[in-house]
Amino acid sequence: PLRANSLNTFVVQNEKEYFRLKVAYDDGDDITVNVLCIDTVLQSDGLIEVELNNNDALTGNVDLYLKAGETTPTKSFAVQIGNLDPIDTLSGVQGRCNMLGFNCGKVDGVMGEKTRIGVKEFQYQHELDVDGIPGPKTKAKLQQVFGS
Repeated sequence: PLRANSLNTFVVQNEKEYFRLKVAYDDGDDITVNVLCIDTVLQSDGLIEVELNNNDALTGNVDLYLKAGETTPTKSFAVQIGNLDPIDTLSGVQGRCNMLGFNCGKVDGVMGEKTRIGVKEFQYQHELDVDGIPGPKTKAKLQQVFGS
């Protein structure tokens, strides 16, 4: 989830690089979003996808306009595009957990106490066996929840 006034990291993967942002809202109203100088009105699925070019900046802002006709964004978020290791690596598990709010500490590929706690919290939240081990079921659920 996006948080105001905090660092929000986004993932670039595959040969073609995309900035993907999913915005969820409760009341079903349209939200206008400005992403990397591209204006769009959110569709019902809330997904925005912008193909990146090699010369695109790796930082930017996302501005949300929650009411039609607004000239000042209701919310603005600074974004930084970075790499995320594959789900089959411990650092990939740590990165996804951290971005979902399950604190695994530093993304270093080391199975320390913080990583165990973050994985346990994720497992508990998603009704998996709570053992702190990112096995196949935990990785599959993490990939499903994170979206990649």
